[in-house]
Amino acid sequence: MNIKNLLKYLLAFTITAGALYLAFRGQDFNVIGNELGHTNIWAIALLVLFQILAHLVRGWRWQFLLRPIKPNTSLWIAFKAVMAGYAMNNVIPRSGELIRPAMASAEEKMPFSGTLATIIVERIFDVIALGSLFVFSLFSYEKEFRSAFPDLAGAAIPLLIIISAGLIVFVAIFVSKRVSNFFLGLIHKIFPIKIAAPLARAFETFTIGLHGLQRDTAIPIIFGTVAVWACYLTSTYFGIYALAGSGIEVIGFKGAVVLLALAGIAITIPTPGGTGTYHYFISQALILFFGINASTAIAFATITHAANYIIITVIGLIFMFSAGISLKSAKKKETA
Repeated sequence: MNIKNLLKYLLAFTITAGALYLAFRGQDFNVIGNELGHTNIWAIALLVLFQILAHLVRGWRWQFLLRPIKPNTSLWIAFKAVMAGYAMNNVIPRSGELIRPAMASAEEKMPFSGTLATIIVERIFDVIALGSLFVFSLFSYEKEFRSAFPDLAGAAIPLLIIISAGLIVFVAIFVSKRVSNFFLGLIHKIFPIKIAAPLARAFETFTIGLHGLQRDTAIPIIFGTVAVWACYLTSTYFGIYALAGSGIEVIGFKGAVVLLALAGIAITIPTPGGTGTYHYFISQALILFFGINASTAIAFATITHAANYIIITVIGLIFMFSAGISLKSAKKKETA
């Protein structure tokens, strides 16, 4: 293991441990255990079901992004690759971004670089969706956000500006290759060569995926994005019924949007599947936004995270190993 990877793993471990400490400090684990004893299995089953459905829809959306590389791809293979990617993200942060294209390219006989480019483009749509949910949550609970998460609250206006600017650039690059060439030249002018080289490679990979999009796929991709996040929201809504008699269900649909936005932010932080960061953000929101008892809030975060984490990881790893894919082989493809 090289120093760079060691530092990455150390950072992930530190963040995970720190976030778990902040979430669980001062809590009575016996009380939390009693709370978990009231778990509603049906609510948990529906929570996981809609998470898996979201990944299936994500695979369907991915098929449209893959069309320029291969017109007809298998939904089953796309779904398995998505599940495998999320499973590996639950083990090693960000590793799923390599496993997913490696698995799809191997089973569909597609070039790895082109497949990777489509995932980078896909992430743009997801960032826009997550940013929109966050802005809605912030304006709905501005006072609570400023009290509980002042740094996140302060990021609202810059986030709106970034999303708006990003959309404009996104559309401009999609419409004209001249725009992408302009930004590529700008990268080389602004940054020193050691920074410019990897940035330029990443930008070129992104533009390959973006320029490859076909005009008639725009509507299905947008619809797929809405459907993916609708599944996530439905999963979160069923999740608020995870602890029978806890009273969390009173936060309703609007509260579920807040939990989903914070869960999305927690998972973007480099920890294994949001471990620690999810527990902290979700429990703090339940306590400070909605007045839920601390032990109940922690129990809720624990059971909803564990249910998704365990089932997605197990299924995804089965798919990955059955396809003969490993992180080592994926990294070789990336290097090549």
